[in-house]
Amino acid sequence: MTDTKSKTIARNTLLLYMRMLLVMAITLYTVRLVLDALGMVDYGLYNVIAGVVTMMASVNSALSAATQRYYSYALGENNIGNLNRFFSAIFNIYLIFSLLVLVLGETVGLWFVNTQLSIPAERMVAVNYLYQFSIFIFIVGMMATPYSSMMIAKEDMNLFAIISVVECLLKLLAVVVLYWIPVDRLIMYGCLLLLVQLISTGGYVLIFKLKYKECSYVKLQHSELYKEIVSFSGWNLFGSLSSVLNFQANTILINIFFGPVVTAARAIALQVYNALGAFYNSFITALRPAMIKSYAEKDNKYLMHLFEFSNKFIYYSLLVIGLPLIFEMEFILSVWLKEISSDMVIFTQLIVVFAILLALHNPVTIIMQATGKVKKYFLYVESFTLLSMPFTYVAFKLGFPASSTFVVMIIVFALAHLIRLIILKLNAEWFRIKDYMVSFVVPALLITAFATVCTLLMRNFVDNQIAKFVCVVLVAIVSIVVPVLCFALNRQEKQLLKMLIHR
Repeated sequence: MTDTKSKTIARNTLLLYMRMLLVMAITLYTVRLVLDALGMVDYGLYNVIAGVVTMMASVNSALSAATQRYYSYALGENNIGNLNRFFSAIFNIYLIFSLLVLVLGETVGLWFVNTQLSIPAERMVAVNYLYQFSIFIFIVGMMATPYSSMMIAKEDMNLFAIISVVECLLKLLAVVVLYWIPVDRLIMYGCLLLLVQLISTGGYVLIFKLKYKECSYVKLQHSELYKEIVSFSGWNLFGSLSSVLNFQANTILINIFFGPVVTAARAIALQVYNALGAFYNSFITALRPAMIKSYAEKDNKYLMHLFEFSNKFIYYSLLVIGLPLIFEMEFILSVWLKEISSDMVIFTQLIVVFAILLALHNPVTIIMQATGKVKKYFLYVESFTLLSMPFTYVAFKLGFPASSTFVVMIIVFALAHLIRLIILKLNAEWFRIKDYMVSFVVPALLITAFATVCTLLMRNFVDNQIAKFVCVVLVAIVSIVVPVLCFALNRQEKQLLKMLIHR
């Protein structure tokens, strides 16, 4: 049974990584075209407006976590009746929250865009059109979640991957169209993205209706289930809201203090962050249903095995990618984009470090969500992470550069991870912080230091830029992979890694 579960994880991980590679390649090229088509100022404005709307995405993120948790739990119990009740309640909740987002977006959000942001007067009309499109893009995407989450819970990652790739290709097509239509490109881009989102959501709904016929909408007679899901989602919402605020509020602070050009540099860094997020989220998406089902089945031994392996896989796989990025970021950006700035380089280097650190919260968060004991977890951890905003504001007021926001976030989130581990220890009897440090943290730090020294030495010996880049990548891979295989993984983890590779 355990071997079957591991093979399922391996298959789904492979599918999602194939999806990720395609989506990442298309997205990075799309960003290049968007930046060229819109220009630096309009691209900065687009990301600020998207950021304002994304601040409301905390609702969707929280509900998505609750949706996957309840779906996976019902499937782990093999209870189709509960699955239908969960789907119906979640659909109704999504509908209500979509209306709430619309009201907030057309009142508070509209006021904020028109009175608080740094927007050139001649672009105000275009920005307001873009804002309206962005609200409806968000709402349409939000209503797809009850359907897409069922694919993930049932571990049908092939269908999920296909729709994601098609959506990404359509977004690329939307950018190409901008070059051929003689209208305001910022407005047209928002309109085309809304059309793409409608097609994507329609695909999720159609597959749900055709493939999951055992799942259907039922009329709920009692409100207890709504209270349970909303209560669970409420604390997830607090966590998601904190995450969104930490990113988007800092984007707004940079816009206010440094203007749209520096905001555009941050937007490029966030694209790199999103690409790294897509990388590890492919593994997390495949892992989440298995971890929650293992908890529902009370299979703590396998749950612990997945937890330990996931921490190592996430960190070392990101380190293999992140180390060359940090050392060769200026060269990579110059190849990727037509125009770069010094802010782009330092922003992207720092955000790679932040991405690796933040990714480690996922295994802990999944287990806490599986237990349902999320109140103290999100209250304590996310309240602490919110300190990054006032610290960033103070740093800007004191005259520190825009890059200081990333330094602040790295420090705050590193300390927040310690709080996560303490709370996990109090809620999972099998978890020991000492074991976590000995089996994961100490080896990770030693391997990171070793790989950094090896890569830095090689970089200093090569002058040709292309040869230097190739050598940095090769040395980083070898200096990380070899010690990981020799010292960091146990026998079970090596077996699971072989399954991931051989699939």
